[in-house]
Amino acid sequence: MKNQAMDYLPRMVIFSRVVELGAFSKAARELGLTSSSVSQHISALEAILGTTLLHRTTRKLSLTEAGQGFYAHCARIVALANEARDATESLHKELVGELRIASSSFMAPEYLVPALDHFIRSHPQLRISIHVSDHNVDLMDHSVDLALRVGKTPGPGDIPLARMGAVLCASPDYLQARAAIRRPEDLLQHQMLFFTPHGPDAVVDLTLTNRAGQCAQLRLGPRITANHARSIRQLAVQGHGIGRFLRSKVQDDLKSGRLVEVLPDWSLEGYCAFITTRHRDAVPAKILACIAQIQDYFARRHPPEDEETAAR
Repeated sequence: MKNQAMDYLPRMVIFSRVVELGAFSKAARELGLTSSSVSQHISALEAILGTTLLHRTTRKLSLTEAGQGFYAHCARIVALANEARDATESLHKELVGELRIASSSFMAPEYLVPALDHFIRSHPQLRISIHVSDHNVDLMDHSVDLALRVGKTPGPGDIPLARMGAVLCASPDYLQARAAIRRPEDLLQHQMLFFTPHGPDAVVDLTLTNRAGQCAQLRLGPRITANHARSIRQLAVQGHGIGRFLRSKVQDDLKSGRLVEVLPDWSLEGYCAFITTRHRDAVPAKILACIAQIQDYFARRHPPEDEETAAR
């Protein structure tokens, strides 16, 4: 007997239904086949096995001894296949299994964890894994279901959440010790601090617009870069240069005077917070529900009418 499962697995399903329904014609109607096709499949199965499985008469079918033993195995295999289908459908349709989410060290505690509070409480069978990194992890390589990110422009398949204002800041000590900054071009003479995942040789483009609609575009080579946003903020507070930050991230520093806004009459191009996912078609219910929860949180925290709201 050949050990080729594809030769007999589909025929095992047909055989089991013939036995359970007691007639070729009934099995044929259920399976969408003709009676002759069902008969041919049973004959082929018997040829593969080298034994007779069914006694056929004009009135009834009965199992041979070999057929009885073989049917028991067929019924078990069909039941296992149905269990596998049900388990897969459950994972897709129900909020069970594991959900893997990626976010930055700023976005995770500031937005992601608060957004998931009710979601976690409502779905106790769902295991959640949060991957925190200031690098944009590859979702496929790390088996991440979705990521909460901030960037200038979301990709075509991403889900925008909100707009967030950005600001240039420096410590009072830094600004007092250096030439005054009255126009965007003055930044070219200053030490810049930038968060960038692209390494120390990165060049950063800035776009600023004033109330009169004038636009200034600058390309800056920062003195210090880091792939950890919180470190850049600390470097600015310590007086090492001018940094670009989400306004919400440094609001307390601005209020306390630890940092001072640079070029307050010019608005800096902001960011967009968005969700990206590796699933494009047939998205599992747990991912759709998580996305909806995050969207709802951003809508409440950053209403659309708020000009400085945005996503990261």
